Amino acid sequence: MDITVVGAGEVGFHLARILSREDHRVSVVDADPVRSRSIMESLDVQVILGDATSADVLTRAGVPKTDLLVVVTDDDKANLLTCVLARALGARRIILRLHDLERLEDYRYFYKQAIGFDVVLSTEEFAAEEVVSTVREHHALEVESFVGGRIQLRRYRVDDDSQLLGGTLAELDLPSGVLIGGVSHKKTFVIPTGEDRIEPGSQIYVIGKSYALDAFERMNGAPTIHRRSVVLLGAGGLSRSIVHRLKNVEGVSLRVIERDHVRAKTFAAEFSSDVMVIDGDVADLEMLTEERVGEAHTFIAASGDDEQNLVACHLLKALGVERTIALVNKSSYRYIFDMLGVDHAISPRITCANRILRFVRADSVYSVAVLGEGRAEVLEIEVKLSGKKTSAKIKSLGLPPGTVIGGHVRDDEVEVPDGETLITSGDHVIVFCLPENVKKVLSIFNAEADS
Repeated sequence: MDITVVGAGEVGFHLARILSREDHRVSVVDADPVRSRSIMESLDVQVILGDATSADVLTRAGVPKTDLLVVVTDDDKANLLTCVLARALGARRIILRLHDLERLEDYRYFYKQAIGFDVVLSTEEFAAEEVVSTVREHHALEVESFVGGRIQLRRYRVDDDSQLLGGTLAELDLPSGVLIGGVSHKKTFVIPTGEDRIEPGSQIYVIGKSYALDAFERMNGAPTIHRRSVVLLGAGGLSRSIVHRLKNVEGVSLRVIERDHVRAKTFAAEFSSDVMVIDGDVADLEMLTEERVGEAHTFIAASGDDEQNLVACHLLKALGVERTIALVNKSSYRYIFDMLGVDHAISPRITCANRILRFVRADSVYSVAVLGEGRAEVLEIEVKLSGKKTSAKIKSLGLPPGTVIGGHVRDDEVEVPDGETLITSGDHVIVFCLPENVKKVLSIFNAEADS
């Protein structure tokens, strides 16, 4: 597939890196010489230096013949103009990323027709959804849903006293219907076999039905939580989106800390019956103690300052908060946040990029999750076996090394399969695989996207 990415920032770079490994023909357009040079030196893509609001630049980038244009610069107005020009030049499909969707409110269909985009995505909205799904699940650091929510993928940190330590994966007494599909330790990521072992401090990706995953949590000593106190740092747009989603969740109480008096007052007026707004500085220990913030179950650092978010998470953890979530603007900081003990670091830009991948593969894949900074992917695929063969055992499919089928769905029946499981055309499978094997996996299930 010919894909043009406009914008070589966090989202554009992440997309170009993953797509270029899958044999797509990728072009990247950016007006910044430093970012353009960086992406040219590190990725096997074509780079066009120039302003994407110029028809000449878009033409040189091959937009008139591109199968998919992804517009993801940090300038909303420039993105809108780029879409208008690209559609007029002949781009087949256009995905538009905006920070602020309010400008489209009540006029989305009009804008879609007038500007010419096919899909519009919001970085902020996706980040809010990820935060909320993590809060809802109580213990998981990250949650992805497949097959309409019937199968979940949850990420957990393995503590020093975990029952998962000591033996091989094959020796673990896991609840029925649960599979460990990925293990991350420091900078390494593996899709494990039964002979692998889990080390203290590792993070594991576990897939299964939600009730089976709940049983897995109980097996590892997770306490039952009935009421949860959630504290957010920052009264900006992201906190607003999070509060809108959490305010009606049963058993959740919400507080927001904001040091800007005007923003605090405005936020309190908007959510007067749903949220307590604390007008103060998160570094004020006396205020935190007086408000008993350390007794909260979850602290969400959602300010626009990465360093402030990191310091705030450390401080609140020291005061006794059980779980910390930080929004990270620079995706390269995610590993640092994790290394320094923040339970879940969310990069809004990377979250948005991962959602865009679902649309890139829309003809063949229903859902996509990207794990371990792009070192593995999880695909939900509809099986379409080739030729006269309508069914086959998993062990006979010829899946490449480092590939695991973590879920099998037929009609309303959901299971975690083994090598003897019979796969039939029309079934859905959830597949863990390395990025370099995505094309091979899709071809096995006859679900190859356009190339």
